Amino acid sequence: MTLKIRSRSKDTFRDKVSSQSQGSQDGFVTAIKNFENFSMEVHGKVDIIPDMKELDDSQVIDILQAWINWNTNLAPSTMIVFFSRVKKYLHYLGIKLDSQDVKNELEFRRNIEEEKYGLTLDNIQTIFKDLSYDTRLVFTCQLSSLMRIGELVQLRKKDLILDGLNIIVKIPPTISKRSKGRTTFFSKEASLLLRPKLRILEDNDLIFASSDKPRQAEINVQKKLRLALEKCGLNMRTSTLNLYLINTHSFRAYGITKLSRHDPNYARRLAGQKGYLDQYDRLALDEKLALYEKYEYELTIDQTKRDKVKIEQLENDKEHEINLLKQSILELKNNFQEIKNKIKV
Repeated sequence: MTLKIRSRSKDTFRDKVSSQSQGSQDGFVTAIKNFENFSMEVHGKVDIIPDMKELDDSQVIDILQAWINWNTNLAPSTMIVFFSRVKKYLHYLGIKLDSQDVKNELEFRRNIEEEKYGLTLDNIQTIFKDLSYDTRLVFTCQLSSLMRIGELVQLRKKDLILDGLNIIVKIPPTISKRSKGRTTFFSKEASLLLRPKLRILEDNDLIFASSDKPRQAEINVQKKLRLALEKCGLNMRTSTLNLYLINTHSFRAYGITKLSRHDPNYARRLAGQKGYLDQYDRLALDEKLALYEKYEYELTIDQTKRDKVKIEQLENDKEHEINLLKQSILELKNNFQEIKNKIKV
């Protein structure tokens, strides 16, 4: 019997990584495309890998260094991710780089960490005035659920539980960054805004995107946000890389910051970050929701709704205190009765 063996190529590499999340697959495509653009511009051909196989290790390293230097417009952290993906692609096609050569020979620009911009509630309310319903819906849901934008654009109607006032979000492990499923919630404000859209969707429909290309969906949301930032005058940029200070991550960061002031570990769990303890993974769903509702006013954007949530929370706290007081009085009465009975005896 003759085995049918396919020669390794870009197509077979795509087959190889097809078991990874769609976001990871798109990441490989983007990085390889970037390397091909460099190859065409500098060397006059899209595919220079067959030629690279004929070179010695130092020459291969020199080509990769030229590619790294060519990407002046990419953030240093992005370039490192691109290199990691292209390195895996080259290894698959037979160009195996020595780890010490990569460490000692290749130079990457330093990742400059500028101070992050602290998004305020006033900023959010100003930005929302220049956003369409669909885009405002994306950021209202992202802020209240602490989800990554890449997770949000891959969310489907079937991933939601719609029974209560707060929509429950069951994030599948296939779309989460750490490949670990988790539960989070949309605020009552976000849930109310979302329900009209959900009525016209089927269970398997994407909620916040129009196609199964998460990276393109992210880019589309970014473009709409930037247009709104330009309109409202909040288009501040970093001094070095000229990047927008407010971006799609800012809304998630706002939610994490607000919840972290009350319960840092709970905020990490909702956001899909590694917490100090795994205690919240063992909480029942109603307990997780009760904890979310306790701080929900912090994740509400409209001032009227924000005040309403806060008032409801204070009333619930007051009712809880009254019930505790009643229980304490009842226990005292019971104890007093027991003492009286003992005295009679």
